[in-house]
This record gives sequence, C-alpha cells and structure tokens, in this order.
Amino acid sequence: TPPLPSPGMNNYVLKMHLIDSVAPARRPRLQPAPHRRNARVVVKLGTRTLTGGGADLLRSRLDAVAEVVCGLEGVDVVLVSSGAVAAGYRLLGHLTPPTRLEDRQAAAAVGQSRLMRLWSDVFEARRRHVAQVLLTNDCLTDRGRYVAARRTLSALLEAGAVPVVNENDTVSVSEIMVGDNDNLAAVTAALVDADLLVLLTDVPGVFTAPPGTPGAEPIAFASSVEELRPYCFAKTAAESRGGMRTKLEAAEKAGRYGVGTVIAAGEDPSALRALLEGEPVGTYIAPAEAPLGARRHWMAVQRPAGAIRVDEGAVRALRRRASLLPSGIQGVEGRFRRGDLVAVLGPDGTECARGIVRFDDREVERIRGLHTSDVARVLGHDGVEGAAVVMRPDRILLPETPTSARRNDPRTEP
Repeated sequence: TPPLPSPGMNNYVLKMHLIDSVAPARRPRLQPAPHRRNARVVVKLGTRTLTGGGADLLRSRLDAVAEVVCGLEGVDVVLVSSGAVAAGYRLLGHLTPPTRLEDRQAAAAVGQSRLMRLWSDVFEARRRHVAQVLLTNDCLTDRGRYVAARRTLSALLEAGAVPVVNENDTVSVSEIMVGDNDNLAAVTAALVDADLLVLLTDVPGVFTAPPGTPGAEPIAFASSVEELRPYCFAKTAAESRGGMRTKLEAAEKAGRYGVGTVIAAGEDPSALRALLEGEPVGTYIAPAEAPLGARRHWMAVQRPAGAIRVDEGAVRALRRRASLLPSGIQGVEGRFRRGDLVAVLGPDGTECARGIVRFDDREVERIRGLHTSDVARVLGHDGVEGAAVVMRPDRILLPETPTSARRNDPRTEP
C-alpha cells in the first residue's frame, strides 16, 4: 500500500495552490502533442527519492510510483531511475557510497539488476511491462544512435511498456558519460518528444533559501532557468550525483526543445499524481518561447567532441548568421573527425556557437587563418565542397551571457 501523504506535504501543496492562483495561465495543463493520442512525460527519480535517505531501495517508494503511473489515463510515462549504485554498493562490502569510478561501476553492475527486478515486480503486479534502456553519452552524441534510441523508445511507448532509463555506468568512462540522471532525463525528454519533464527530488521545488532555514519560501513559477540560478544551493547527500545545479541544467536543456520542467518532492505519491493531473505542485520552469527543432536541439544539449577557437571578427560574423570560415580560426582544441559536433569558442574562451564540422582537427589546424581560396591548395584535394569549416545550416548560436557560455564550454564539463 502506498504511504499516506504527510501533513507537511499537504500543507505545501495547499500553499503552492495559493501562490500559483495569481497566474493560473502560466501553468498549462498537461496535453498531448497534436500528432499523438497520449501525452508523454519523463519522470526522473533521484536516489534519495527511492531510498528515503537511507541505504537501501524502498520497495514502497517504487510501488507508489507504479500505482500512480498505472492509474493515469491518456499519459505515457518514461522513468529515468537512479539507484543502481545505491542498490549495489553495500553488497560489495562498502560501508558508504564509493567515490572511485571503478568502484561505482562495480556497484552499478550489481545494483542495476536488483533495481530493474524491483521495477519489474511492482509494474507486473499491475499487468504492465517495463523495458530497461541503458544509455551512454555516445548513444546521444552520435546522430545515428540518437535516432535509433528515439525510435526504440517511441516503439516501447506505443506498445504500452514503461521504459526505465539509466546511464550504463558499468561501461561508461569520462569521455562517454552523461554524468548525472538529471541531464540524462532532459535528453530523454527530447528523445521521446515529451510534453513535460518531472524531476523528483528530496525537496519540494526551488526555494528562496536553503530548505528548512528561516524565511525559505517555495518558488512556484519561473519563466526561465536564469531566474532560479541565485537560489541554487549545494547538495549534501553522498549517495547521489546531482543537486539543484544539475536540475536547473536539465530544465534549461529541456526548455530549448520546448519542454516545460517541474521540480518537486518525490516522497509523496499524491504530489506526483497531482502534478501529472495538471495541479500546480513544485516549481514549474516554462520552456523557451522559440524552441529548437529536433536536430538543432541535439546539437544544443550534447557534449562537443572538441573545440575551435576563433577571433572577434568570426564571432560577429556568426552572430550575423554567417558560416564559420578558416580565416577567423585561431586554434583547435581536442580531437574530432568530419561530421563531429564541435564548440566554437570566442577570444575570451566562452562558447558562442557549436556545429557540425566539415574537416577533422588536423585539417582545421592546417587551414586556420587562411583565405577560402587557399584551402584546396593547402589540403591538396577538393574532397569537401566549399571551404567553410561549419556551414550555417549545421550550427546553432548560444546566448550571449558569460554564465551560459562557460557552462557550455566542453572544457568545464564534469
């Protein structure tokens, strides 16, 4: 039986209703896209949500989620489930969550099967099937694999299964790690063309001060992530990877694709049911007013393979919607091949754009600073039509804010 809602949570939900009542039009009810019968929601469950802050997964928490999901009509749900490391580390003799990569991978290898068995049990009891989907960042950065993952997830939803997505921690290394399940959930929301992203955590939304401190108030609505960054407080739980910072990153990524995000508490199943029914629970972050298409969103949310440093003239040309030419390139960082996604860094090191590169890193190094008419002579072939390094249709511009630029710089990614 799902646990009863706590009095504190009921008071919180009532308070959020009162706050949001001044602007009800800002909180749209969940509706499917015009081309689909059902709405699609991606729900991310953090480790502390599934363990209750303890050492072990709580079956009652998973059972409560299954009860809500199976009781919905007209809504397809994808679960992005943390908890594999938490489910496995004590079985390997660790007293606390391990920090070494190889120890976390070993714990995930043991815990993932246990995690999926629990999810399977609680859904099978309600005659619903679950499907394990393990992803790594190379499944998302490679366009072909990205499309394949998108088709597979859509097929599972159309068949009535509940996909349970997690990062493939067992084989991930730093170069192919998404890094946290908040950002993985945002990318998953793009993969399935979701109508809403829900990030369940151990706090009931974003607050004006650390939750529990005097004067801390919940924030019901934000038109953008930037409004919430001043209220991003550090996480304290060792067993989880994320925190409010990664949740805001995830909301920003989802927003670029036109997906609104709710950050809410995961301890109370009534809160999940209420927000999926359109009630104003948690902190709602509105999507971008002019969202990107699927291909451009893929470029916006993925980690670039490398970087190209350009001068101020090239930055201005890109802002005027021009292609990136060799004459404005000052240097190359990292290794990449033709067709890879690369970051374009301005003179101060901030990322101003990113796009699909038409030469590999060694070729770009050879032609940087040259006039376009000299490219074929230097490279000794005409293998690529034209001399633009990144064509206008194959690139996106990033906001002209230092915080956004540094946050997207591939050299500062965790």
